[in-house]
Amino acid sequence: MASRGKHTYRFGNHAIDGDGSMRAELGGKGAGLAEMTLLSIPVPPGFTIATSVCRYFLAHKTLPPEFHEERAGAMRWIEDSAGRKFGDRANPLLVSVRSGAAISMPGMMDTILNVGLTRENLLGLAAQSGSVPFALDSYRRLLQMMFGTVALGVPKKWSARLNLYHSE
Repeated sequence: MASRGKHTYRFGNHAIDGDGSMRAELGGKGAGLAEMTLLSIPVPPGFTIATSVCRYFLAHKTLPPEFHEERAGAMRWIEDSAGRKFGDRANPLLVSVRSGAAISMPGMMDTILNVGLTRENLLGLAAQSGSVPFALDSYRRLLQMMFGTVALGVPKKWSARLNLYHSE
């Protein structure tokens, strides 16, 4: 399985690297976002990681050698488009990571929202939103309900019982 080829496809902010006919390579969500961008529907800037990257990983137990550089370039494009930096303390760029497939599988795919939100930039989000409770709850949901269950495999019944904040 070759590692050559495009690994990321931009969409939104008047840029588009794919279209709706590319379900096999972009998955259903990625193809839909590409098509919406082509139709001039306002879509926040983002990028889709090609399904070929997943196939390569499954075959080789590593990512394609060119992938990291291409992904970094796609993230820089999002940062430039959004006017925010990933990891910035005062003006953090938060992204969503959504899984997808060429064939829709409702309930089988996972999403992690607010990727990039950390203790270090929590006050930046609070200042942007004007709400400390909103920022804290966003961080709690990221750790407890999304990252914990999706990325770390913490059972949902356990993560729902966690209390991340000590109340006096």
